[in-house]
Amino acid sequence: MDNDPENEKELFNLRHASLRNMIERIFGIFKSRFTIFKSAPPFLFKTQVEFVLVCAALHNFLRK
Repeated sequence: MDNDPENEKELFNLRHASLRNMIERIFGIFKSRFTIFKSAPPFLFKTQVEFVLVCAALHNFLRK
């Protein structure tokens, strides 16, 4: 089976799918580690973005 993209659209789709899979794995890790991600938080979108950034930094710190 050949996965080499034949044109720019296929290359974009391949990279997009790969990135989406990575993001879904990351949020799976976050959901198992930080309970705030298990349900929709009642916070403003800007605050939710900050939660993601802080949890990413905390996750990386705890892994070391």
